[in-house]
Amino acid sequence: MQNTFNTLHQFIANNYNLEELEAILNVFNPLKVLKVDKYEIRHSNIISWLLSPNENHNMGSTFLKKFLAEAIINNENLETSLTVFNIQEMAYQDFEVKREWNDIDMFIVSHSNKLAILIENKVHANESKGQLEKYYNLVKNKYIDYQIIPIFLTLEGTLPSHNSYGVVSYVQILHILKFITTIQKENISNKVHDFINYYLRTLEILTMDDQNIKTLCKKLYKDHKEALDLIYKYAEDTEFEESAKDYFLTIGAQKIKIDGISAWFIPHDFHDNYKIISEELWCSGFPFAFWFIANKKKDTLGFIIEIGPMGSDSHRQNFLNHLKEYEFKIKNISLKPGAKYTRIFSKYKEFKNWDSKESIIQKMDELYSANSSKKIEGNLLKACKSFEW
Repeated sequence: MQNTFNTLHQFIANNYNLEELEAILNVFNPLKVLKVDKYEIRHSNIISWLLSPNENHNMGSTFLKKFLAEAIINNENLETSLTVFNIQEMAYQDFEVKREWNDIDMFIVSHSNKLAILIENKVHANESKGQLEKYYNLVKNKYIDYQIIPIFLTLEGTLPSHNSYGVVSYVQILHILKFITTIQKENISNKVHDFINYYLRTLEILTMDDQNIKTLCKKLYKDHKEALDLIYKYAEDTEFEESAKDYFLTIGAQKIKIDGISAWFIPHDFHDNYKIISEELWCSGFPFAFWFIANKKKDTLGFIIEIGPMGSDSHRQNFLNHLKEYEFKIKNISLKPGAKYTRIFSKYKEFKNWDSKESIIQKMDELYSANSSKKIEGNLLKACKSFEW
C-alpha cells in the first residue's frame, strides 16, 4: 500500500509535464462545456450543418464537395460513377441534409442530381447488428433511380460490416475543415470562424492530432507508467460501483456483490426468506439474482433477473414449473438435469454518460422501476411465497 501511495505521490507532486498538459486541455472551449466530444448526436448536428450548402456558415457547398471527394477517392468499393470532376461540376442548390431520417444519422439527397448519401456516425459506440444493411436497403428501395453513397463515419476509420459502405474518419473531417477555414476565411463571419475553431480544437483532442499533446502524453506515460496504469485500472470502475451502492441504499436492497461491470442485489421483500442449502453459493445462497450490467464498449446499461442453482435438479425443476403458473415462460432446456441458470427477464438501454453518478443512478432507476420489471418482480415474489421450499 505504501509503495502504491509513493507511486501516485511522485506522479502528482511537482509534475510540470502534467501541469502543462492540464493547461492545454483546460483552455476555455464552449463545446467542451456542452460535452460535444462525448456524444455522437452533437457531432452529427455540427457536421450536418457544415455539409448543408444553404446554411448560415457562408461556406456554401465547399465542405460537402470536399467530404464527397474524400469518400470517393479513398473508397474504391463504392458503387458510383461519380468522379472528383463530377463533384466540382454539380449544382448544389437542392441538396437537402436531414438528421435522423428513418433513424439514419445524416441523410443527404439531391433530386436534380439523382443522388442519395447516407452517413452512419459512430464516435464512441460500435455499430449494431444488421444496422448498416437495414439503412442501405431502405434508401436503395426508396430511391430506385438514384446513385446511393453509403458512408461509415468513425473516429479512426473503422471498417464497417457491410462492404457497400465507404469509410471516412474524424481525422479526415479535421483536415478538410482546417483546409476550408483557411481558404474561406474572408467569407466566414468572426462568430462562425470562432465556432469552427472551437470545433477544430475539439477534434484535435478527440483524434489526438495535436503534436504537443501527443509528445506530452508519451513523456508522461514513459516517466510514470506504473502510476498511470494504476489510475486507469481503477478509474473506469469508480462511478458505476459507487452509483450502485448508493442506489441499493435508496431502494433498501441487499447488496450481494459489485464489480466494475456488474452490481448484484436482492430487493427488500426477498431479504429474509428463500435462501437455500446448496454447494454453490451463487448469489449468497439465494435461488435468484437481480443485477445491473454495464457494457461500456457498446454503451448500454442492462437489468437482469435470473434463476440460479438450487441444490438439486428436482427442486429446481419444481420451482421452474411453479413459475409457469405465474405467467413465466420456461423453456424445456431449463428443465433438463444439470441446467443451472434460467434468465426470466432482461432489458437494456443505451447509455453513455459513465462519468456521471447521477446519470447512472437515474438510468438504473428507469430500468428497475419500469412497469415490465416490476411486474416480473411481483410475480416472482408471489411464486416464492406460494412455493413449498
